[in-house]
Amino acid sequence: MSKIAGHSNLLIMAYQNLIRYRGKSLAILIPLITVMAAASFMMFTRGGFVKDAQIAKQFLPDVTVQAIEAGRVGKISLGLIKKIEDIPHVKKVVARTWGYLPLKIGSVDTAYTLMGLDIDNLFVSSKLPWAIEKGAFLTAEDRRKAVLGQGVALSFNADVGDKIQIKDTLGNKGEFEVVGIFNNTVQIYSTDLILVSIDDARGFFNYSKDEASDLLVYADNPENADLIAREIAGRFRNIRVLTGKSLTDLVTEAFGRRGGTFQAMWLILLVTVLLLVWAQSAHISVDMSREIGILKAVGWQTGEIIEMKMMESLILSIGGTSAGILAGFVYALMGTPGISGYCLGCASIYPKFPVPVNCDFSSVALLFILGILPITAISAIPAWLAGIVDPDDTIRR
Repeated sequence: MSKIAGHSNLLIMAYQNLIRYRGKSLAILIPLITVMAAASFMMFTRGGFVKDAQIAKQFLPDVTVQAIEAGRVGKISLGLIKKIEDIPHVKKVVARTWGYLPLKIGSVDTAYTLMGLDIDNLFVSSKLPWAIEKGAFLTAEDRRKAVLGQGVALSFNADVGDKIQIKDTLGNKGEFEVVGIFNNTVQIYSTDLILVSIDDARGFFNYSKDEASDLLVYADNPENADLIAREIAGRFRNIRVLTGKSLTDLVTEAFGRRGGTFQAMWLILLVTVLLLVWAQSAHISVDMSREIGILKAVGWQTGEIIEMKMMESLILSIGGTSAGILAGFVYALMGTPGISGYCLGCASIYPKFPVPVNCDFSSVALLFILGILPITAISAIPAWLAGIVDPDDTIRR
């Protein structure tokens, strides 16, 4: 019990020392909070993009097949559907016609995606990302009708029953009646989406009836996706085959890897903070040295001095790391103002949507480890140097 009381007293004295020498404490605390805030918002936003990419994988077909013309993605013939359906483990093949809509709304350049679905052959799944929030979904008989993502509906100020005129900068144009608005289950996947019938999409993008943008291949078992992809790639020329996993990896790279720049910046800042901690901890003022000398003169042991100084570093590192993580989390929830365009990358030209945030236990635990261990470790030698001072010399100063 006396040992516990002794450690508690040392902790209280360490806290009082930090308050008494608050200028020195703040010189360490403020940079540490800044560094940990940068690390936490970077980790939380990157985790948000990666999580969205993983969720989107549930909505993707097992295999996507595209035609390559002169090294670029081109129109694919619907004649391949029957040939692909003959491949073992293929359950269904669905055509899809889609394209990007570069639009200028006011003075803002934006990009949307107009996607034509073959409603008669739509692969029904409980995992569809389009949860209708208002109105209804498309039916097989619908023509010149559209279902909008929330971002598109907000940009056009459109509601169910309204008609929207679409004319992109490439000369494609059309008029559609809004029959439904869906929410963004995965924002980077659906916020910019306009869903129409495949015939309307063909007319809009000038496709013939036997052409599509790509073919969606569904397997009898997702584990057979790689087998099907290899078979398709081996049978047909000028074909690009993408599995759901590869598409997820592309999204993760496009959005998640932007954290690499911030990781490099964070490492530089962390090294700077560690050097600052070393300089502040190693410098023992005359007053502090005299206090340590008095403590040793009245019976304090070297180990107790070292423990007290280590507790000071521990309090600073825990407090600074906690405040930094909280600040970074709040900044991420605010949409990373000032750098949201960088975080979103090419998605910054989509309809506005908040930067996704994912805060989980493993991320928080890793941040605490990164914030506490280096600071505590680098303070060990200065703490030892403080503990071995000679009381006679320090008191006579």
